[in-house]
Amino acid sequence: MDSHRKVRRNTAENIISEHEGALLRYAGLILGADSLAQDAVETTFIKVLENREKILSFSRDQLSAELYRTVHKVALNLVDEQRNSDSNAMEAIRQLEPAEQQVVVLKVLEGKSTAEISRIVELSEERVARLLHKSVMNITDKLKKAGLL
Repeated sequence: MDSHRKVRRNTAENIISEHEGALLRYAGLILGADSLAQDAVETTFIKVLENREKILSFSRDQLSAELYRTVHKVALNLVDEQRNSDSNAMEAIRQLEPAEQQVVVLKVLEGKSTAEISRIVELSEERVARLLHKSVMNITDKLKKAGLL
């Protein structure tokens, strides 16, 4: 009878409804972004539920521990992927011509408008817009070649 309760308690719906909120909060603290936390928790549920036979034998505490361990690993993998993506994007920016680097940094990292950039770099707004377009195309191409897009 007790093992029957475990089977009912460890159904996918029950596992998700019981643990989703806590796992989202935990992953959110690690990742700092709700959308990434949601991805981590969804991946965790998929991984854990793929091993249904294993989780059917788990007690509530064992299941909770397994979920936290798995979401932690998934979140850390997402952090590593984000770092690699960020460093590849920065590397792609570093490979641009100096004028392209300058307008990209001012636009993307500093949030400046085309008009503001034009005044700073002493180029026409049209020239700044062309440089930005060319730079974005170059960065996109480099990231595609790196398999990141």
